[in-house]
Amino acid sequence: MSVDNDTGIQEFLIENRISANDFFIINPNYSQSRFSYDDNDLSKKIFKGDIINVFYNENTTVSPKVNFISHKIKRKQNLSEISQIYNVSEKSIIQYNRDISVKRNNVLMIPVNLNLNSSPPNLLKEYFVKPKEGKWRIAYKYGVSIELLEMLNPNIGSIIQVGQQIAVPNKNEISLNTIDDTKEFFEIQNNIEISVLEKNLGLKKNSIIDLNPSILNKDLLKGLIIMVPKFTELSKDVINLSKVSLEENITNSRKKKFAIILPFRLENFDYDSIQNSTPILKNDKLLNISLDFLFGAEMAVKSFSELGIDVKMDVFDSAINKDKIDKIIYENDFNNYDFIIGPLTNNLFNYLVNATEESGVKIVKPLSKKQNINKRIINTIPDDSILFNKIISHVKTDTVFSEKYIISDSRSLDVASKIKKIFPDSKQFFSKINESGIDTKTLVYDDLDSTFVKGKNIVFLETKEQGFVSNVTSILNSFVNDTIKIELVSTNKNNAFEGVNISNNYLSNLSFQYASTNKKIDLINDKFFIEKFINHYNYFPNKYALRAYDLVYDLLLRISNGDLDDPSIHGIETQYLENKFKYRTSSSGSIDNVGVFLMRHENLKISELIDK
Repeated sequence: MSVDNDTGIQEFLIENRISANDFFIINPNYSQSRFSYDDNDLSKKIFKGDIINVFYNENTTVSPKVNFISHKIKRKQNLSEISQIYNVSEKSIIQYNRDISVKRNNVLMIPVNLNLNSSPPNLLKEYFVKPKEGKWRIAYKYGVSIELLEMLNPNIGSIIQVGQQIAVPNKNEISLNTIDDTKEFFEIQNNIEISVLEKNLGLKKNSIIDLNPSILNKDLLKGLIIMVPKFTELSKDVINLSKVSLEENITNSRKKKFAIILPFRLENFDYDSIQNSTPILKNDKLLNISLDFLFGAEMAVKSFSELGIDVKMDVFDSAINKDKIDKIIYENDFNNYDFIIGPLTNNLFNYLVNATEESGVKIVKPLSKKQNINKRIINTIPDDSILFNKIISHVKTDTVFSEKYIISDSRSLDVASKIKKIFPDSKQFFSKINESGIDTKTLVYDDLDSTFVKGKNIVFLETKEQGFVSNVTSILNSFVNDTIKIELVSTNKNNAFEGVNISNNYLSNLSFQYASTNKKIDLINDKFFIEKFINHYNYFPNKYALRAYDLVYDLLLRISNGDLDDPSIHGIETQYLENKFKYRTSSSGSIDNVGVFLMRHENLKISELIDK
């Protein structure tokens, strides 16, 4: 709610019948800690136009706004006498008249409908996340939607951590909903009547109400979580939370064991001389990637262990040497592992796959886009075709009419032709070829003048040349005005779109959109993880550490929900700090990740675009 006039926090609480506890929990900017406050916090000011969050539950009776009557102070009249006349405490009168002296002829505003005999109840309380709890389990337990839980905790993060402090409705243990793991849990997707749900799910009304007595005589609102018998058929009105949350549906709690093979090349180290080893630590790129990946994997193991399941991680040095791989294979029984991650280099990875052909263990390719078609392989980086199809699908399903254009250089003619076949009415433009037949990787303003129409124009830019991106975005930006909107997209967003010559202003003005295998970690929502990582390793987690964390944590969860070959486990889409996973089995039998993000430049920021 927006505040109409300057006021104090104490006055605001009285006027709106809100407890101080609830106010500071959902307005943390007014105190050092959202779960504790002091008298100094209560004396702070709220200014006109400030937006204040207010929480009322369905049982809350919201008191009417405080009404006032004017009282002109008479000769020799004091505050105590005025208080007795109106049966209002002296403190309340002072709170609403801070700038007025109690002198003859001054006018006081007396609150007349304050309830002095009761304090507003605390509707919220702090809660520490327990092992195996995720958002939907906590939401169901406290009878709220996942959306409301996230509204109460805007910084809850993409991964909820064991021990994390969050706000929940202030309910006693007796009134909490109980999780029954022999049942399934559906989230309502539309506002519907129970009779409609009864028909769509093939259940009797009584059986729904028996499991969910709180919904009796109520319409089912979007976001509500209900409990239903196992194997209840799905409909468009619900999502089966029991199937989409890996953390909250663990069925296999046995000890997990996996191995990571990384190119440390430890033989290069002189363990007796820090001076000789320091340059290696500073300059060896593969070593640093290996250490980052190892630290991220260690964090994943720690997080997973907090779910109450033991896990053992073995770490091997590949030394970028086939003989070393042979030694690792000879000295270890790979059948004892749930999966193997690595080696990182393609040659050694393929060598390991072929050398362990008799083993059934899954081998995970962590960083390379190059797909391996062996049925024992898990390719975790989506293929370029997945990125292409994602952005094409996004453009095709856009409900707003738009003209389409394709701009490419000579090295990207194949992909430009592919897009042209999909959008045959689109107009094509090519970079200039000079008299010597050399591609200049440029366009000029006149090439596109009078091209764009009023309304929405979608432009595909296909190139790997930074200079061409700089040239084209500058020209396109000059055409944007109040009537002409240009959206820039690319099926292959690469380093050419990120160089020092690229204007982020232009990309934002053009609402540049693309598909990506990863996104940047959210510094606010994922603060809990970042602080834990820095406390352990004394540096900010980079993309390799975050990749390792997401990948290892996800794989451990998937094998705890079933078998890595199970298609029903493949199809569950997960998203963590920077990476998304959703697998499918290829025609050759490999398990390939197809989970990608849609990203957009907007207001000089890059944010995830939720594809409708």
